[in-house]
Amino acid sequence: MTAVQAVRRLRKMEPENRRHLAVLGSLYYNQALLLEKNGRGLDGITAARRAVLCYESLDPTRRGERSVSEAVTDDALIEGDGDPIDAARLIAHLADARARLARLLGSHGHPDHHRDRELRRFDLDPRLTLRHEINVLDAQACLTYKALVECSRYTEADYERVLQESGEGLGRYHARFPKDQ
Repeated sequence: MTAVQAVRRLRKMEPENRRHLAVLGSLYYNQALLLEKNGRGLDGITAARRAVLCYESLDPTRRGERSVSEAVTDDALIEGDGDPIDAARLIAHLADARARLARLLGSHGHPDHHRDRELRRFDLDPRLTLRHEINVLDAQACLTYKALVECSRYTEADYERVLQESGEGLGRYHARFPKDQ
C-alpha cells in the first residue's frame, strides 16, 4: 500500500479529520515533483492538481471570501496528531501547490485534446487555455505570498522563492510555444 492509499483509507474512516486532507495534499505536492524528475511530467501535473484541490478544501480564505490578513488571525485550524497547522501555513501550502502546478504546466502541459480531458477530470473549464491557467496560478501564488509577508511569519525570501517557481512556468511555456507570446 502506498502512502497516498493509506491516507485515502484514513480519510474514509475519519472523514471529519482535516489533517488527513492536509497530509494528502502534501503527498500529492511531493509526488508531483518526483514524477517530473522521473520523466513523467504529465502525471506530475495530475498530482499537482490534486494537491491544489486538497489545499483549496482547507483554504482559510475560503477562495477569496476573506483576505489573507483576516484569515491568518485564526487560531490553529487543524489540531490532533502532530503539530497544529495554522492558517498562514495552510495558505502558504496552497500558494506553493499553485506555483508548482504553474511550473509543471509550463514545462509539460499541452494545449491539445489531452489537456481538455485533464481539465474535465478536475471540473475545470476545458476551454481554459494553457497560458491563461499558468498566468492565473502564477498571480494567485505570488499575490498570496506577498500578503503573507505583510501579515505573518513568512519573509521576502519565501515570496522570492514562489515568485521564481511560478514565474518559471510562463518562461518555460514561452520557450516551448514561442509563437504564443
